[in-house]
Amino acid sequence: MQCLVLKANIDKTRKDCCKAHARQGSGAILRERTVSFFRYCAVLCLFAASLSTANADIFRVTLISSHDGGTYQRVIDTITTHIDEQSQHTILLEAVSLDDFNQHSTAIDRTSDLLIPIGIRATDSIVQHPGSTSILATLVPRSSFNASRKKITSEMPLESPRNISAILLDQPIERQLNLTRLLFGNVKRIGIPLGLSSQLKHDEIENIARQFNLSIEIENIDPVENLIHQISRLLDRSDALLALPNPVIFNRRNVRYILLSTYRKRIPVIGFSKSYVKAGALAATYSSPEQIGKQTAEAIISLQKKPAREFPAAAPPIYFSVAINEQVARSFGYTGLSAQQLARKISQLEREEQ
Repeated sequence: MQCLVLKANIDKTRKDCCKAHARQGSGAILRERTVSFFRYCAVLCLFAASLSTANADIFRVTLISSHDGGTYQRVIDTITTHIDEQSQHTILLEAVSLDDFNQHSTAIDRTSDLLIPIGIRATDSIVQHPGSTSILATLVPRSSFNASRKKITSEMPLESPRNISAILLDQPIERQLNLTRLLFGNVKRIGIPLGLSSQLKHDEIENIARQFNLSIEIENIDPVENLIHQISRLLDRSDALLALPNPVIFNRRNVRYILLSTYRKRIPVIGFSKSYVKAGALAATYSSPEQIGKQTAEAIISLQKKPAREFPAAAPPIYFSVAINEQVARSFGYTGLSAQQLARKISQLEREEQ
């Protein structure tokens, strides 16, 4: 049933903002499109009395997308669908644009129990706004999330802290190394270039590789030295290359050269995204917008159920898929690879390692 609904306890300062068209599902309400200020006020007059009691226990969640449509809308749609299916929960979802949030952040903060910025742009903007409402960012790389967190401590040291966490895009290193050993066994030397933001994980990566009986070669990339020379040096002592997310090393400017270099030297690359596989990496684990959306919805439901609003730490994706570049696989002699089978085997290994 399509209808216009209203949040409980709407602050007067918010009456000229956050205009939304809402859809009510099984215990969840979604506002998807903006409507005029006058329409919003009309809805207030018509429904405030009838909803004042019913909305007393509603968990109010505001979704703020970095951009309209595309990947971000797929995340929103998945969150909505998943929560709609949980009829035992009373959760109100409101989707607003980043521009609307920036204009009316104080009012939105006051009338929300949880803020969900979707993507890098929304996360970076929202964590810097003053307020007390908890923030759970989603669809954001760890490096971008950490950079946004640093801005809070450096630029707003006197602000009272609030809960800030994230569902990250970065795949766990264990998952990527599991894919590596499933593809190559334990006979390959795995080269891993690490940028400054990843070098703190040097020991962690070595420990995991040792547990998996993998031989690795780590190159700590110096931003002052020529990147191409450093990558070439690493390739000379590697049989395969594992790419970890790093905007300095693996960006649009460098990706073509790195992939061409590895291909010429007959060194397969394990990437960190589906797009990297399309560009020429052999394979990668990745999480789709739908998988990130499902995990985000589950986190929302979990927070709504906990009376103390226990807040989780930043977490990597739970749900994932494997992508394979069939043409690259054939050229390297890897025939008969199944992305679905690899994903199932990795999931099984992760269960065994827990």
